[in-house]
Amino acid sequence: MVFFICDHDPYGLGWPSYTLKVELVGCPNFSVDNKETNVIVNLKTAVSQLTQAQREMVAYFNDGTVSGAFSQKLAAAVAAVKADAIRGGIYMTIEEYAALKSAYAREQGEEAGKEAERIKTITGLAALDMSRAQIIEFLKTNMDLSEEQAQAAYDNAMAAHA
Repeated sequence: MVFFICDHDPYGLGWPSYTLKVELVGCPNFSVDNKETNVIVNLKTAVSQLTQAQREMVAYFNDGTVSGAFSQKLAAAVAAVKADAIRGGIYMTIEEYAALKSAYAREQGEEAGKEAERIKTITGLAALDMSRAQIIEFLKTNMDLSEEQAQAAYDNAMAAHA
């Protein structure tokens, strides 16, 4: 069973959860039993229509509140999944996902900044009539690049500058 926890009502029906099934395209009354159940939990549903366990689940996923036996078991299950080396990689809150994407964007931005600095340095050295070999040697010595990295940086910079 796969649960999708949504902080919005994906279908706008106000239901606390939606269970999805697989059907054969063109034959809507023909269900395919692939032994998989997908449940979408609507965290913004009206709490009054929920069972006690559902209320605890909604509160837990909305703000981390553990208020009863069900939410205690839920919190323990989530902690176990997160701690599992294999399954923990597939559990991610939206905050964790956003932090991961932010770190990736920052890393990409830093790399883009380094690339821009390399291009500026290479084109500046070329403007001083330094040869390709001299510039590559400069990059290896001063920017801690390997021979291959320095050659690629030189080629990229000269292509971008052309």
